[in-house]
Amino acid sequence: MKSAPLSFRSALACLLALTASPSVRAADGSGDSGTDSLNPISRETRDAVKSAHSITQEDDGNAQERYSRETPEMDRAWAPVLDEARRGTARLLCAGKPLAFATAVSGNGYLLTKSSEIHDSKGKALENLSVQFPGGITLSARITDVHPRYDLALLKVDATGLTPVKWDTGPLPEPGSYVAAVTPERLPAAVGVLSVNARNLDEAHKGFLGISVSAETGKLRISRVGGDSAASEAGLLKDDVLKSINGQTLSTVAEFIELIGSRKPYETVKVLITRGEEDKEVSATLRRRPDGFTTLAEDARNTMSGPVSRNRGGYPTAFQHDMVLQPSQCGGPVIDLDGKVIGLNIARSGRIECYAIPSATIVDLLEKVDTGKFSRPELDELRREVKNVETLMERLQKDATRLRDQLKEAEGG
Repeated sequence: MKSAPLSFRSALACLLALTASPSVRAADGSGDSGTDSLNPISRETRDAVKSAHSITQEDDGNAQERYSRETPEMDRAWAPVLDEARRGTARLLCAGKPLAFATAVSGNGYLLTKSSEIHDSKGKALENLSVQFPGGITLSARITDVHPRYDLALLKVDATGLTPVKWDTGPLPEPGSYVAAVTPERLPAAVGVLSVNARNLDEAHKGFLGISVSAETGKLRISRVGGDSAASEAGLLKDDVLKSINGQTLSTVAEFIELIGSRKPYETVKVLITRGEEDKEVSATLRRRPDGFTTLAEDARNTMSGPVSRNRGGYPTAFQHDMVLQPSQCGGPVIDLDGKVIGLNIARSGRIECYAIPSATIVDLLEKVDTGKFSRPELDELRREVKNVETLMERLQKDATRLRDQLKEAEGG
């Protein structure tokens, strides 16, 4: 059996030497005044965590079982690495019931969390919100702002001494790198790997037909038609065979997804189908993808693997990892093996699919955090565009008035 570079059992004993919780003081001065005495994590200790991940079945017949990322041993090995970020992580409650995690973003009482977890299905904010910190203190919280596109909410508690997390704005780790989800406790909520680098998940700019298709031998059959969709409006039915769109023959699901995704909302496409023995062409005006629409395969997969987040997509930028989280475990930091906070968990979208907002994006959104508001650069850009259009309209109006006067004079009237 090959030996690990560092004795894992010896390192693990060192790793489990965790101490007190962070200091949080309520506005009235009450609260834990103790400090954490944990020494900085050494490079040797981080290497021990990596060594635990690298042990394979080939090295030891029991190693894969003992040191799998699903085992308590692996969770405990991660504990010191996440300790610094843990100090800035809290549990968000509603009437005492856990809703999500919240992440401290300033020392004077502001925290970040997932907005849809603290609003009902109609968008109404829940009442009796409170935040429970690692030291056990629980304080009432209020919502000061929301960012709908990222499904984020900014919270305020009347407290000082919060330890804001340190967002690492450098490049994200490479896909395949190990990551962990931080909790207020000393163990991670889950560990896993970064699956896909940050990308735009906003489907608003893509066309949406509103059908699910299944591949049969050399053809595509419609297996589902969404209600009140472009497809239902065009008269498409379940079991229709989809032959082509805008003259492009389709034989695989990937071809269908790529073609529709390349079109814009409100663009009209020609859809050729076979119904029974008859070919039929219909026109369909594409729409935007509605929130919550999933394919039949996604529905089955998600049902088998537990609950998914109500809001689980459409973010302007997010990276993907495979940690198995519950929706109530979103809102907390994601760290790498060096304990760097690389993002904030924002949604569980499927069986092995979770999304996190990169730290660099979080930092941009929190530029005005001390005002209790998100920074909204996209709104500033939109305001500039509106101003430019208004200026153009004023100029055109003046030109139109001048031309009407010239026409009136030329007509002799």
